[in-house]
Amino acid sequence: MKTALVVIVLFITGLLLGPLWSGNTGYVLISVGSYTVETSVVAALILLVIAVIILRAVFAFIARLIRGTKWGVRWFGNRRLQKAESAFHDALVSLNHGDYAGSSRAANRAWQLRKQPNDALLAAYAAQQVGDVKQAREWLTHTDQNAELAVAEMIFALRENPESIESRLTQLRALLKDYPRHPELLRQAIIGFRHQHRYRDIAGLLPAAEQQQLFSDTEFEALVEETYFHLMLEAGRSSASALQDYWQALTRDQRRNKAIRRAYLRALKTFDASAAADKVAARALKRGELDIAYLLDKQLLVAGPELRDIVQDGLKKKPDDPFLLQAIGQMALQTKDYALAQRALRRAADLAPSQRVLFDLAQTYDALGDTANALKCYREGLRV
Repeated sequence: MKTALVVIVLFITGLLLGPLWSGNTGYVLISVGSYTVETSVVAALILLVIAVIILRAVFAFIARLIRGTKWGVRWFGNRRLQKAESAFHDALVSLNHGDYAGSSRAANRAWQLRKQPNDALLAAYAAQQVGDVKQAREWLTHTDQNAELAVAEMIFALRENPESIESRLTQLRALLKDYPRHPELLRQAIIGFRHQHRYRDIAGLLPAAEQQQLFSDTEFEALVEETYFHLMLEAGRSSASALQDYWQALTRDQRRNKAIRRAYLRALKTFDASAAADKVAARALKRGELDIAYLLDKQLLVAGPELRDIVQDGLKKKPDDPFLLQAIGQMALQTKDYALAQRALRRAADLAPSQRVLFDLAQTYDALGDTANALKCYREGLRV
């Protein structure tokens, strides 16, 4: 804008000084009826500029007089309000189209015209969507939502840097107590707590997160399993019986929760509690909460009697099921029955080759002293 103004001024200056410098100022002849006016081009331009300035001053004076009347106030006020409403509507349309930058500009126009808190709120939302957190904070200061300004500040801060939660714990916990159902505050708090591995804090927010449906079903199940797995690890490290005590202290509904049961099974396997892991896994399989593929994928299979019975019964019905064959092979590997492990895993590898099956099979060949076949299986596994 400044550059354009400078160019215009230089252009006008050239028009004025050029003729004077050359000594040929030219002339302008104005004829109206029997009256004629003859003057130089330079004088005509000067008169034109003066006339424009005078007219602008006259129009501004008349407009000020009109605005001072009731009719003028009403007319200009309605016109300003209509422009503000149009700008606010444009901001909403841009927001609906995902054009957050355009929405921010339109909301800013609406604010300049009428200074309404809703305009500032919309501008704050649009600004944060384009990542301009500083501008969003500034817009929030123009709203009447002073009580919720601290909530917005916390959300912005956690979005910028989730790890900053460590220095904001006291304030965050106070806000969560005052706003227990604020969806975005809950979401950002959970994300921040995960960064800091504060699983006790997350556990307290899980019921509200589930009720608010802050995450998809898959994401929420993974969050629950991760949270309780780490809490159970913490309990199990204190003493041999602390893990079981923690499990028994859970409510009945919690113990029936699939994700929490999976977390318990993982914790039992971590602490080599094979007998308890065998019972928990077997019950989960019978209830349909888990399947053999999951146990194999998460390496949660143990060579316990209950799991072995389930796998053997399954093989009687489906002798060529690759997952059941892999399961019986892994159990045999754990009990050092290498001959059975070799037969089962070889058949599983023929039916559904995978890196894990081939690596397990390589272990059985190695244990049996068949180095050549062990190396062959390792190579095949690396190519899968």
